[in-house]
Amino acid sequence: MRRFVRVHGAHSPADGFTLLELLVVMAVAAVAISVAGLGGQAYLERSRYHQTVRDIAGQLRQARALSVQEGRPVAVSYQPEARRLLVGEQRFLEIPASLAVKWDVAERSPSTRPGAADPIFVFNADGGARGGRLIVLRGAQGAEFRVNWLLGTVEQIPVAAAS
Repeated sequence: MRRFVRVHGAHSPADGFTLLELLVVMAVAAVAISVAGLGGQAYLERSRYHQTVRDIAGQLRQARALSVQEGRPVAVSYQPEARRLLVGEQRFLEIPASLAVKWDVAERSPSTRPGAADPIFVFNADGGARGGRLIVLRGAQGAEFRVNWLLGTVEQIPVAAAS
């Protein structure tokens, strides 16, 4: 049987941590968690922005395909109160509140029914399109969407917010 002899200044396996050691470890852990938390939140915001830009581009491509497939114009509009991008009458995409949205409409229509938004883009059955622009901003950087009127293709351009 082996016995442990305590030598001054050395720890035996039965000894625990001192209060000071525990406080130092907790302080280091708190700093690490706060740094990781801030970085994680910034990552989530960046990720949400990039996913929204991809979703908008996808919805615009689907609107163009739908107009050609069904042989009718398909309008894309934005409802600022609901922060919703509408494609046609049924599909919509929610825009996160953390992102700023700016838009110019394709045409202002006096016949637009109450509560409906004027279209930003209109994709035609012949493959062409007409439209304004849609800008999604995260801080000072963002993406602008336009359509090529002749080809009906969606153009995505990086932009910086005006100061």
